Formats: sequence, C-alpha cells, structure tokens
Amino acid sequence: MNQPVAPIDFTALLDMLGGDRRIVTTLLSAFIEELAADLASSQEVVAAGDAEALRLLAHRIKGTSANLHARMLSAAARELEQACAEADAPVMTIKHQILMAQAQDLREVIEAWLASS
Repeated sequence: MNQPVAPIDFTALLDMLGGDRRIVTTLLSAFIEELAADLASSQEVVAAGDAEALRLLAHRIKGTSANLHARMLSAAARELEQACAEADAPVMTIKHQILMAQAQDLREVIEAWLASS
C-alpha cells in the first residue's frame, strides 16, 4: 500500500542543516511569510492575466520549496511555471488552484511543526 507523500520532509531538512532545529525554525518561519506574500501576488497577476509575472512567481516558489524539501509544492509550482511558459490560460488557472491548495496544506503542516518546536 502506498503511503501518502508528506508536504515537507522535515527529517531531510534537519539533516541538511546539521540537525539544528533553531535554524530550521528560522528558515521555515521566513518561508511561510514569503510564501504568503508570493501567493497574494500570484492572485493579483492571475486576475490581471499576466502569465510572465505568474511564471516568475512560480519559478521562485519552485526553487525555494525544493530547497526546503517541500517537494509537492515545488512540483505544483513547476507545473504552473510550464503552463505559464506555454501561455495556456485555462491550464494556468487550474495549475494555480492546485498550487494554492498545496501551499495551504504545506503552511498548515509547517505551522503545526513550528508550534511543537
């Protein structure tokens, strides 16, 4: 039976940073603030129909989330970035909704982890 994929691999992130929970806490706190700002901006550029601005936001989210072992959000951002590059408005809309849902799930998991630290 397949296990569901977690929105973030805290173990890998901790290992990458030498097990220092303080550094991980600082990084994740900054990440969720930056992510909130990027998501707000993404909604504005979607409403404006600006595929290039949305592609750039998706690219940034993709890289940052990959670096923090948040692979599901990174994958969603990669798919949105591709849809933007192809200027496929209906697909962009769907991929943006998926990105928003993945970001919400990730934020909730990170906030729970931070609260338990």
